[in-house]
Amino acid sequence: MSVGFHPDRAKALIDILKPARMTRVVDIGANPLDETPYKGLLSIGGCDVWGFEPQEQAFDRLIANKGPHENYICAAVGDGKKAELKICADSGFTSLLEPNPAYIDGIGQSKDRMRVVERVEIKTSRLDSLKDLPDFDLLKIDIQGGERAVFRGGPKKLSKALAVITEVAALPLYVDQPVMGEQMVELGKHGFHLHKFLFLKTIGYRNRWSGRLKRGLYRSQLSDGDAVMVRGLMDINGLEDEELKHLAILCDSVLLTQDLGVTAMAELMHRGVLQEARLHDYVDLLPKVSPRPVETAAQ
Repeated sequence: MSVGFHPDRAKALIDILKPARMTRVVDIGANPLDETPYKGLLSIGGCDVWGFEPQEQAFDRLIANKGPHENYICAAVGDGKKAELKICADSGFTSLLEPNPAYIDGIGQSKDRMRVVERVEIKTSRLDSLKDLPDFDLLKIDIQGGERAVFRGGPKKLSKALAVITEVAALPLYVDQPVMGEQMVELGKHGFHLHKFLFLKTIGYRNRWSGRLKRGLYRSQLSDGDAVMVRGLMDINGLEDEELKHLAILCDSVLLTQDLGVTAMAELMHRGVLQEARLHDYVDLLPKVSPRPVETAAQ
């Protein structure tokens, strides 16, 4: 468990750590359907966002509403080859992969929402081929089944990232979609380990007999959710000073895992980069914490 985002605490932490630059986020599949996990940090001017979205209407909405620290590119990131974008009736299901009829028939729902209404030929770009894209701290990716292709096309960029928030699925919604375990194995090759889930959704099986079951109550099948993968979980002293600072900021305001953030700050303290009193200044801002140690109370 952890506590939610608080703007004053986030601003105070950034002031305590004094990173050399803003925390940087790359959002692949930035279609603004849901609230992003980095919304709070972005709202206080605490991060710089680079977003990629190939659907023109979704891209236009991003451009129309973007703030001073947001940069958006109408492009698809993948394996660097030509591909076909399957635009679905519900744009949230749009993918480079084909909707899986076995999933639709087996679950008994989403047929209309996953119906392909348009097919568009596009060129994808490998993550490592995006020369103008700066190194980033967080990759947030939601591209409906194409995530593994992005990981495989970006080993250099991923080597500098601290965390990945990726949409994972328990069942293949799309033909040949790598499911949850396959994504985790792939990210493990890049040094990332599973830290937590931001959320996991469940759905119910639908047929003419299950119609008697209340939809809000009978939802047994794990569907999809956002998994948080972090680099350096078992070797945090292997991270550089600046990396530790951005990890702590992400932990406080995006990943909402403040215990890991305090651990990153403790490593900075052991290196002499951060005073112990300043670490306690941050902890004092968190709810339901123990009193400050006596020996640091006067500092």
